[in-house]
Amino acid sequence: MPAVLVSPPSSGSSPTSQSLTKEPIIKADYIRTATQNYISRSANILGAPNLNTKGKSIIRPDTTIHGDYGAPIYIGRYCYVDDGVSMIPSVIPISSDPLLTIDGGSGYNDNNAPPGKNEKALPIVIGSHTQIGTNTRIQSVTIGSCVRIGSNCILSPRSKIHDCCIIEDGTLIPPDMVVPPFSRVRGIPGKIVGSLPECSGGEFVECCVQDYLCFVRRLED
Repeated sequence: MPAVLVSPPSSGSSPTSQSLTKEPIIKADYIRTATQNYISRSANILGAPNLNTKGKSIIRPDTTIHGDYGAPIYIGRYCYVDDGVSMIPSVIPISSDPLLTIDGGSGYNDNNAPPGKNEKALPIVIGSHTQIGTNTRIQSVTIGSCVRIGSNCILSPRSKIHDCCIIEDGTLIPPDMVVPPFSRVRGIPGKIVGSLPECSGGEFVECCVQDYLCFVRRLED
């Protein structure tokens, strides 16, 4: 089966619009915040005070967000986080001093474990108009605006995704990889396989706004 995100963004398809056709949306299953975010009651938000959302974003069921690592997690406007997504901050040593003892070894903590002694978690920053597909694990430090991330992807610790990118289904972004703007990435490990036109940003913005409005209409029906 071809990847969901192989088609160019002008085709009108997106992870959100496809997810909205999967099942009925029940209003009682979501919490509406003061900034018009809709968060599933079955989402696992750990350390909720560390989750900062600008508004009008959707967090679907079975999502796990680790605000309990002590680092803030920022989500922009009109973002969509699909079912089963995990957001886990990257953990690094507090100091580069080689004589400093670090729990679990002397290097980076890539085992999805909370910060230990002499370690700290890095913030996760996700820009506006970005969509994340089902069962994807996010450990990037930054994901730009107008980014499409497919299903079953792994964005490894300390990676950075710039604006207007497409990460196709099943892609593994290695640790510390930096994806430049307007890139299409695919594979294990992820490699840049193409570029997007400059108009992609505007199309992504329009798509995200329309998907949000569609979600709200279905919720209110």
